[in-house]
Amino acid sequence: MSSLIETAHWIACARAAESLRPDRLFQDPLAVEFVRRTAPDLYAQLRSEPSSRYDVLAVRTTFFDECLLRAVTTGPSRQVVVLAAGMDGRAFRLPWPPGVTLYEVDLPEAVGEKAAFLAGTSLTADRCHRVAVGADLNADWSSALVDAGFRRELPTAWLAEGVLYYLTEPQVNAVVDRVTELSAAGSACFLEQVNTDLYRAPWMQEWLRQMRDEGRPWRSGVADPEAWLADRGWHAVVREPCELPEAAGRMVPRTPPRGTPGAARTWLISADLADPAPSG
Repeated sequence: MSSLIETAHWIACARAAESLRPDRLFQDPLAVEFVRRTAPDLYAQLRSEPSSRYDVLAVRTTFFDECLLRAVTTGPSRQVVVLAAGMDGRAFRLPWPPGVTLYEVDLPEAVGEKAAFLAGTSLTADRCHRVAVGADLNADWSSALVDAGFRRELPTAWLAEGVLYYLTEPQVNAVVDRVTELSAAGSACFLEQVNTDLYRAPWMQEWLRQMRDEGRPWRSGVADPEAWLADRGWHAVVREPCELPEAAGRMVPRTPPRGTPGAARTWLISADLADPAPSG
């Protein structure tokens, strides 16, 4: 799991790159400040040379921004939980309505690194109550979340972005099962995962090898995300990045229709829990 800290740094760089574009989809001051302080040469390059390298991530980020805001403005949720939060800046940049508590769950060393970084900035979470929770998703992270003030009787908006494919299939199932057990009626979860055919696609082999060599192997996927979540009581709507309006004019690969074998896909999942979750 410690390799996810390096991944969090890469995601921060990608969000900074988007934030420094003149046609940006979002503005992430935490990511920009992180790159300015830790990688000044990259910061200068991104300011002078807008990059389309991170377009898929920018589209993904915008999609989940909108999902979370919808859950707390038109839905019943006032608790938000971001799993493997890394350097996520949503607590600082999104226009949260009054009364939102946002829990950021990540490895203790990642939480400590982020706290030290924030202490040297003027960034404040003025629009929500931000709570950092140090816990490993492969351990008893839910107890740490409850100890930090999480109330399981309240509807919750959950986000797992950029993390599930780094876990094994049993680990992913354990995380989603625990999310389900902690979710009151009216909760929503927003997940990113890839499909299983991605691991067999010839054009993905070099990328997968590179990730293994860097110590960040991708380990899991889901063939049918709607059925996977329905088995747990969730009603899921699944999109792909190329289907989103934000992808217009961006370097986002097109995928063939669902059911076409051999296609590598990224699932962007929005799911609602209508009935009370089973106790556990």
